Amino acid sequence: MASAVAEEYLETIYNMTMEGEPVIGARLAEKFRVSRATVTETIRRLVAGGYAVQHANKTIDLTPSGRALTEEVLRRHRLAERLLFDLLGMDWISAHEQAHTLEHSMSEEVAQRISEQLGHPLTCPHGNPIPGNTSSGLAFLREQQAIRLSDTVAGDTVRVVLISEVVEDESEVLRRLADKGIHPGARLSLVEDQCEPTVSFETAAGRRSLPRDLAAKIWVAREEGGS
Repeated sequence: MASAVAEEYLETIYNMTMEGEPVIGARLAEKFRVSRATVTETIRRLVAGGYAVQHANKTIDLTPSGRALTEEVLRRHRLAERLLFDLLGMDWISAHEQAHTLEHSMSEEVAQRISEQLGHPLTCPHGNPIPGNTSSGLAFLREQQAIRLSDTVAGDTVRVVLISEVVEDESEVLRRLADKGIHPGARLSLVEDQCEPTVSFETAAGRRSLPRDLAAKIWVAREEGGS
């Protein structure tokens, strides 16, 4: 049985793979703010446990059993978020933080009851797919024809699909985006931006802009009538 730390690593590897990012030790060290040596040891344990493989070029992939375990954990986490957000009225930051604790102790029976109670939601409050209720991983992004907000151009009209979980400080990212009115389902109209490092757009609340590196953490789908 994987430890809570191992499960967090598996989730990150899964999410990075879903978003098309190569998984390497240096990126995991950034995410978890630990030393390369700590990451190396944790990856060694995941490989020994049959959850992951490390290739000759040092990139890391999950094994079929690793993906299955990770999707079980993500299902519990994202259903916990929906419970806390939809029924208990927590904001999406608090729901995300509390779900990290609940995901490691929730049984599959409880997860299924939560899913039934909520009408089998397809995504968490941040738009990420709930395994077992909809397509998982890369298939979900492909079905949504999702691209990163940083890859849009002026004239595009887009709908926010999801907020990436491949970030160093998830709570801070969610806080910054909430301040900008960015959430799944929000519609943005991209406008010309004279400042190269930023992406500018019109929302229902007015004109907003984001640093390009933060815009890369937002997945959107083009709406009809855009570029």
